[in-house]
Amino acid sequence: MKTQTHSLDLLGPLITSKTRLKLLLRFFLNQDLSGYLQGLSKELDENTNSIRVELNRLEESGLLSSEFQGRRKLYHVNLAHPLNSDLTSIVRKVSGIDALVDKVVDNLPGLSQVWICGALARGIQGDSIDCSLIGTDLNSKYISGLSARVKELTGKKVHAQILERMPRERAAVCLLVWEKGVEQ
Repeated sequence: MKTQTHSLDLLGPLITSKTRLKLLLRFFLNQDLSGYLQGLSKELDENTNSIRVELNRLEESGLLSSEFQGRRKLYHVNLAHPLNSDLTSIVRKVSGIDALVDKVVDNLPGLSQVWICGALARGIQGDSIDCSLIGTDLNSKYISGLSARVKELTGKKVHAQILERMPRERAAVCLLVWEKGVEQ
């Protein structure tokens, strides 16, 4: 019988600070996001001092950059860091995004885009993956079967919404993770 491995368990032995792991997931799942110390503390439900220590370490390593906006320091991913794409790839694999994309992309010829929505689009790890599949003639019954397979692989329930086009207001709060004809 196959045992289920939870995604955070994969990085836990390598990254022993749970706060650092949460910050890496938060910033590298969606690199368009930035954050302030207080907001990150509330969002990740972690002590402000723990967040500050880890933000300083990540900034010293060059993985994060910061700038002052008024009296507050705004943190964001340093896109020029040589490990940026590698960390992004690892985080997407651990979060289940890669498993989702691999399963749906190869098996749905009418698919044009895959969007991640909800908490995961905000860089918050959870027990589910909310996604929007954009395309024509997409078989919802088949997609349900693929969603079950992704759950077997990742331990996360997939909530898939099928649309012919992505509404602009929804796109503003989601993350495009795959687009037909675009190298990822």
